[in-house]
Amino acid sequence: MKSEKLDLNNITQSNVGEVSNQLSTQPPKGAVMLDKSLLPSRGKFYPETIYVKKLNTLNIKNLATINENNINNVINNVLSNCLWGIETGKILTGDKIWLIYYLRAFTYDDIPFVLRGTCDNCGNIRNYKFFLKNLDVTYLDKDVPEYIELPNKDKITITYPTIATEGAINRLKNDQNIMIEINPELLELSSYILKVNDTKMSLYKAYEYICDMDAKSFSHFTNEMAELLFSAKPVAKFKCDSCGEDILLPMPFVPSFFLPKIK
Repeated sequence: MKSEKLDLNNITQSNVGEVSNQLSTQPPKGAVMLDKSLLPSRGKFYPETIYVKKLNTLNIKNLATINENNINNVINNVLSNCLWGIETGKILTGDKIWLIYYLRAFTYDDIPFVLRGTCDNCGNIRNYKFFLKNLDVTYLDKDVPEYIELPNKDKITITYPTIATEGAINRLKNDQNIMIEINPELLELSSYILKVNDTKMSLYKAYEYICDMDAKSFSHFTNEMAELLFSAKPVAKFKCDSCGEDILLPMPFVPSFFLPKIK
């Protein structure tokens, strides 16, 4: 039976528990529903309804202090604070960088950020205005197959790494009980393996499997996966107004990006 919406202006001793539960499941004030089709993943792996709210002062302060040592912690904490309806650990790593650029655009009404760049083709130098649409994004616009069959006849069921997976990867890299040297690129690739044939793989078992692959199977798997990856890069894409060539400019997380001048 569908429950009726409670009158929050008429709280009694008998319904205080139900009121508390309903309040805890409501999006925070000012949050809006995220259009999941905008994500690099096109939202294909999020059954949840996701809400976003604007960056607050503390979020902006933390984002303005990002460096190579704290970037993952800062981003994860900001997403935890600004996204509602999904556990932070379930956010796909291919989506998380895009979400930070999106939150900045959402917070400041996509106020442009000015970049100065040179066209490698004609040498034209000018200022370019970065909007969210200029972000270099690779989208998952293909259907994910049930499995990838290798030349060795193994069938690999793939998955996509999440923020939680990033934590597992870092723990494995730093595990003192593992006597072999871990290759970071192969470890990242192994995080896309869910099952081999009907056997579910741990991250380490998947890594061992990748390392032991024959050359033909490895080549086939990496080429198939290249067609199924999605991400957002900290790069801005523009067209040269002189010759029409594509221009790619770094779009780093700098303090002025998160603290723009508001006219």
